[in-house]
Amino acid sequence: MSSRTPTYIELRDPLWGPIPVNGGELAVIDTAAFQRLRGIKQLGFAEFVFPGAVHHRYLHSIGAMHCAGLLADRVFATTERLTASERARLRQLVRLAALLHDIGHPPMSHAAEALLPDKALLFLDGEPMGEGRASHEDMTLKLVTDSALAQTIDAAFVDVGVEAGQVAAIIADSPGKHADAFVSGGLDWWPLLHAMVSGEMDVDRMDYLRRDSYFAGVEYGSYDAGWLVSNAMVLEDDGVARLGIDLRALASFEHFLLARYHMFQMVYFHPKSDIYDSMLKNWLKNVGDEARFPADPAAYVRCNDAWLRQRLQESNDPWARRIDERRPYTLLTELRREADRERHEELSAALEAAGVHSLWITAKPVLSRYAQSPSKRGNPLLVVDTKPPFGRTRVFRIEEVTDLFGRYDRTLQLERVYVAPEDRRTAREVISRL
Repeated sequence: MSSRTPTYIELRDPLWGPIPVNGGELAVIDTAAFQRLRGIKQLGFAEFVFPGAVHHRYLHSIGAMHCAGLLADRVFATTERLTASERARLRQLVRLAALLHDIGHPPMSHAAEALLPDKALLFLDGEPMGEGRASHEDMTLKLVTDSALAQTIDAAFVDVGVEAGQVAAIIADSPGKHADAFVSGGLDWWPLLHAMVSGEMDVDRMDYLRRDSYFAGVEYGSYDAGWLVSNAMVLEDDGVARLGIDLRALASFEHFLLARYHMFQMVYFHPKSDIYDSMLKNWLKNVGDEARFPADPAAYVRCNDAWLRQRLQESNDPWARRIDERRPYTLLTELRREADRERHEELSAALEAAGVHSLWITAKPVLSRYAQSPSKRGNPLLVVDTKPPFGRTRVFRIEEVTDLFGRYDRTLQLERVYVAPEDRRTAREVISRL
């Protein structure tokens, strides 16, 4: 489909309402690589706890694209550095990057990343992608730049100067050889576009927090999206365009961070979905290469939840049988206090002595990747005080105006202990004697 095609359709989304999609975007959505996301649930095993959580990454990705358009319209309206054509090109690039940010995600659960192919089998520009096991981000870059999907992007957006490699560069951790494509009006726009897709206030989170909350039937992921977006802006930082917000929206941003933290605590790390993830990891560890995902993009596109579930059903491994027959290990206890966690080895040894096999899972809800990783702080979210009490407008890094990062880095951590249902009575007797 050519980008000359004036086709616009509206996709009806229960979260955002009508989402406009142009002809080129529709061509990308119609590819096999993107349609695959219909078969990958957004929350994996969470539907066993929250029956409504059966939504898929297909709808989330379209929602993220919609959020990217809203955010781009707002931030570009705050600068005069761009011509109309450049503004349209960068807007299209960030919408496509948001649409395709999850295209390489494996089926069922993040646990399945253990069976992604080795990076040495994934080639870009004739060179292997590196050493070790590929991540879903690696698979995303492979699909976006070296597959039938890449050809569709290049053909659909040739008239506006958008290329598949440029889209991948926004998703990646650096622009690489496409750096020049993001310089316009005397500024480097890559940091801004990358932050919009994968940053401290990104459109991925903007969509999945509200969407996961909606379908799970909880309120933890709610935040004031309208106020957050309407206070976003471009801030110039020594020749670089960065994402910024007005200081008056700081409370909304903090709420945004806390929404993610509480969703981890109450939904993403729910004890039942956690144990299914753990059992899946154990099965994948046992079967190894038998369930390895293919490196070939065309073959990988055929791997969805049903593909992996079929292998579970065909496996005689005891962990596979428990997952398929829905006979998970059951929660015995949670060690929440540090004094209790220090007795980990004592409890584990007592259970083993009683002939009880146990699974241990550590859960710590994460407030922010930005706070945990120094590398993420190289592209900071900026905050501008437009009405300072003294002097001229002031600009701060986000960590300079909120104490949430430090406060929640020292917060809840727990260890969960699971045993087979048939061993629970014995296990509880063991605990009562400690």
